[in-house]
Amino acid sequence: MPGGAPAGGMPFSPPPKKNTGRNCLTAFLAAAGALALLAGGALTVHTFSNAAQTIPNRSEYGPVMWRNERVDKLFPKTLGSRADARSGAEARFADWHRVGIAQQTDCSAALTGTLAAEVKKRGCKATLRATYVDPTGNLVGTVALIVLPDVDSPEDGMGPFFDAQKDKRTADHGVKAFPVPDSVAAGWKDADRNGSDGVQATDMNFPYAIAASVGSVDGRKAGHLPGEWGRTDLDAKSDRMPWREAAHTLANDLNLHLGALLLEETS
Repeated sequence: MPGGAPAGGMPFSPPPKKNTGRNCLTAFLAAAGALALLAGGALTVHTFSNAAQTIPNRSEYGPVMWRNERVDKLFPKTLGSRADARSGAEARFADWHRVGIAQQTDCSAALTGTLAAEVKKRGCKATLRATYVDPTGNLVGTVALIVLPDVDSPEDGMGPFFDAQKDKRTADHGVKAFPVPDSVAAGWKDADRNGSDGVQATDMNFPYAIAASVGSVDGRKAGHLPGEWGRTDLDAKSDRMPWREAAHTLANDLNLHLGALLLEETS
């Protein structure tokens, strides 16, 4: 036709050849990307799952907690009564306020009398001490965390030793007084100790004994109680009993605090 295309028309260009190598590479990269996304998602889920796990390692952490925790966590600013180791801080009130922590940890330098002899026989590893006063500022006490080898049962611990001490006519003071300069406990010394007591740590993951000695901030000595107020006319045991009870309270308050700290660190 005039002005038209030749009768045979314009020849069509042949279809482009398929690039097999490029298509395979594209498919491979797409598959690899999908697998990476799936793996990343799985890793994220696994990470969050691990973060939410509670690992029961109390038996491993308890014996080393005395050297792994900061000393001001072992001996908190205040110690107070609580129902048990699971009781929160809001459930207690302050019985004792910390005024200082001793740097020395040698067992023989921290303990005296039969307590020093007993823990030496048991292989004492270290003794940590801190001094506390009561809210009135009248009572002062030094409490000791005694690190001992593991025992198989509570009967093998220090409990029987402390029970036997209660029956003695005159208390054999066990914890050396730790005076704290520039505090109400600056004049606190061994001669002013009026009562001592201790407990075996109640958590079986703790190879610890806890002992305390207390006295009066002003240095008042326990003395004889006359007549019907004294248990006998020969000793001051009755007058020492309140001091011994105060020492027991200080030791047991630290015992419960350490149990709560272990629960906190391993949950």
